[in-house]
Amino acid sequence: MKIARQLIISHEFDSMKYTKNIAFLFVACVAISMNSFGQGKQLKKADAAFEQYEFHKAMKHYKRAYSKSNDRTQKIDMSFRLAECARKIGNYRQAESYYKRTIKMRYDDPIAIYYLGMMQRNIGKYQDAVESFQLYMEKVPEDLRGQEAIVACELAIDWVNNPSRYAVSNMKVINSKFDDRMPAFGNKDFTQLLFTTARKGVTGRKISAQTGQYFTDVWVADLEKNKSKRGKGKKSKPKWKEPVSLADNSGAEDYINTKFDEGAVSLNERGNLIYFNRAIMERKEYHIPRVYSAIKKGGAWEQPIELNLPVDSNYMVIYPNLSADETTLYFVSDMPGGQGDFDIWMSEYNKRQDVWSDPVNLGPEVNTAGKEIAPYLHADGTLFFASKGHVGMGGFDIFRATKRPSGQFGKVKNMKYPINSSFDDFGIVFSGQDAINGFFTSNRKGGRGGDDIYEAKLSDLKFIMEGLLLDEETTDPLQGVNVHIEGSDGSSFDAVTNKNGLFSFGNQIIKQGVEYDVTYTKDTYVTAYDTVTTQNLTINDFEVTDEGFLYTISVDLSMKVFRLPVVLPRIEYDLGSWELRNVAEKDLDNLVDVLETNPELRIQLRSHTDFRSSNEFNQELSQKRADACVGYLIEKGIDASRLEALGMGESEPLVLSEDRNGFKKGDVFTQEFIEGIRSKRKRDTAHQMNRRTDFREVESDPADADMYGEY
Repeated sequence: MKIARQLIISHEFDSMKYTKNIAFLFVACVAISMNSFGQGKQLKKADAAFEQYEFHKAMKHYKRAYSKSNDRTQKIDMSFRLAECARKIGNYRQAESYYKRTIKMRYDDPIAIYYLGMMQRNIGKYQDAVESFQLYMEKVPEDLRGQEAIVACELAIDWVNNPSRYAVSNMKVINSKFDDRMPAFGNKDFTQLLFTTARKGVTGRKISAQTGQYFTDVWVADLEKNKSKRGKGKKSKPKWKEPVSLADNSGAEDYINTKFDEGAVSLNERGNLIYFNRAIMERKEYHIPRVYSAIKKGGAWEQPIELNLPVDSNYMVIYPNLSADETTLYFVSDMPGGQGDFDIWMSEYNKRQDVWSDPVNLGPEVNTAGKEIAPYLHADGTLFFASKGHVGMGGFDIFRATKRPSGQFGKVKNMKYPINSSFDDFGIVFSGQDAINGFFTSNRKGGRGGDDIYEAKLSDLKFIMEGLLLDEETTDPLQGVNVHIEGSDGSSFDAVTNKNGLFSFGNQIIKQGVEYDVTYTKDTYVTAYDTVTTQNLTINDFEVTDEGFLYTISVDLSMKVFRLPVVLPRIEYDLGSWELRNVAEKDLDNLVDVLETNPELRIQLRSHTDFRSSNEFNQELSQKRADACVGYLIEKGIDASRLEALGMGESEPLVLSEDRNGFKKGDVFTQEFIEGIRSKRKRDTAHQMNRRTDFREVESDPADADMYGEY
């Protein structure tokens, strides 16, 4: 019985097991079918979101599809797409992990290796990045991006080890755990800072499929006024107040912030004209962002209008920046005709016709095959922008470009570390004229959220004035030249050249914002003069050195010995005329300066003619020419007692002291010499050179009149 029961039980169990297995197989088949259906649906959603640039949304669907898929090939592709999504939304650490997994799964496109290197570079793993780029170069040797990336990593390492003199700090009072980016000044005093934020409290409550955060608004923070401490008269350092929505700041209805995406603002100096981006979401369709403008009246912003820029509506117009004179708008667009992905463009405003000109691309000096964003035109004409195409530290780096006389920008320079990092750095603005204090956006480590706003302050500027003085004729260094400077701030200092002809004024003497008059004096040499300034300097004037940001004033000057006679090179006359040419007046103005800096100097101005008239006529003409020169000097304030006019007629032909106008040193411009010249044009030149004015020093005691002034 026992055995039988056991057999029965066993049988019953086996029968139950069989029945359960049948049921399990049925359920499993259904589950697999449903799973495949669900996975396929998720994949379609993911691909659709990816194609719409909704990378945050795409990531969610790819993750679900990946977890449900048993197809290895499909999972490899999805792993790569996940890496791409993370890269495109700026989550570089996550992207690095996904690229590593994709490569380990033997993804067949080497581009994954390249992007792995880029992500490693973007999170500061420069040595790991170099190894990845080297592997990529082995697989795709014809792609120069690998070598360029290695060079960039090496530069980044050097910049980190040798940082610039900017001190960078997180604006904690402004930043939140959400994205805060793109600072802009709201007034000419730089005491109001506008920025874009996705924090709680924004007008729109929808989540962006691109970022996974709220649609952004424009908020504002004010700089509080200095306050005295404890009645002692000392003022505390001004601090930024807690930011509020732009609507809260104006106290009126908010026409700027809506339920849609707003941000990337630019204001005029008066703070009553704003340009900003707005991207509208309608029926779950995310419209391409465009530029809007609004005017402030009575302390409140009026209803914005879309800017009528002549850009096809199929292309983005983002990151608007208005020039100081309000005539030019710089912006970013993916429209065709540029250098690459996103380029910086400009358009000029015709106020009379109320139209914007056709956009002009800033060209290959600024734009690259990569992305350029966030242009900012500083008041001094320097263009700041962010780029992934120029050599940088990783992600977006901030660059500056100087404007050429042609109006085009060139000489693009990286702002280096610590303004730039291995992460994304962009959207810099500077207060004042000197680019000493600025604000920018970064998603670097140590921030409060994704994108944070950072402050950059330039350390104390250092100034040096140095120079080399030489004998003009021998080119030998001049020792013992006294260099005297007088500043517009009332300062006065002296230096003396050493045996090598060198002098220097250091950082404790030369100050910023001062104009200096410089006088160079030495016995038996004509006193020279100059003016140098440290006023209205720009960031481009400074050099980053181990001693800090250094501005060097360099002087290379050749001093002339007193000798007889001294020809004023541009005081020449038309035939038969004693009228001074405009260029002659410039020479005489310089002679005025010589006389003013040498108050004891008395001179004799001597005028000469060519030989093509009678002696009597030439003598009279030369005297009129000498009188004209002396008369001009007297009008300029030179005491008549220090001047003597002497007409030399044709009595003293020119003797060249140096090669000039095709003639050789030592040539004597006699009648015989000139008439022997075959070329009429060259003969006329020789006659003109004979019609000249020179000067000599005249001492009170004629016996001592062996020293002659020279200009």
